[in-house]
Amino acid sequence: MKVQSAARSWAFGIMAFLAIMVGIYALAMYAIPSHIQEAPLVKGKGELPTLWYPVLWAHAISSGLAITIGWLQFIKRLRVQKPNLHRAIGYVYVCLIAIGGITGLYLSWYADGGWLAATGFGVLSTLWMYTLYQGIVRIVVARDLAGHGRWMIRNYALTCAAITLRLYMPLAAILFGLSDPNDTFAVIAWLCWVPNLLVSESLVARRPSVGSRKSYIQ
Repeated sequence: MKVQSAARSWAFGIMAFLAIMVGIYALAMYAIPSHIQEAPLVKGKGELPTLWYPVLWAHAISSGLAITIGWLQFIKRLRVQKPNLHRAIGYVYVCLIAIGGITGLYLSWYADGGWLAATGFGVLSTLWMYTLYQGIVRIVVARDLAGHGRWMIRNYALTCAAITLRLYMPLAAILFGLSDPNDTFAVIAWLCWVPNLLVSESLVARRPSVGSRKSYIQ
């Protein structure tokens, strides 16, 4: 049990570290709207609608902030000892995911990689907002703490697609020599979130079905 607990703590710590790094990267790369066209994933794109750039900015900033703060919600000590802080972070997270999900749907139409990539990113954004909605309903309407936790595990797993996307891109380049998003995004648009969701389901399956104040992940 101690080994399993240590492994979970290490896994959680690594996830939190990567989440913070991705969040910092997103904020550093996209925080200044006038610099967006110099971002690596933007440079190679062709002519785009004027609206695309502010939407990308809103998506990058909201998603970057969401992934940076979201992992805090799964820390038992924070939820038990600082419930008001937990709720405050939750309110901010909800707003950020709502913005990120809506803008993500718009951006999916212009994704590199053709219709497969567009569909993959579109489904991701839809599920991102759906799991958020279910998490809100469970805690606000049903007062179901355990149900809320399960849905937010799923939601943050989808948020972490920002991490896996950035892991798979260099792997595709190193292992297969594929560096053009048009060659990789048809697969990565699905691979960045489907395994995450499967992992979240395995975590959810281990959680109690009734209210509990145990940490959802640790």
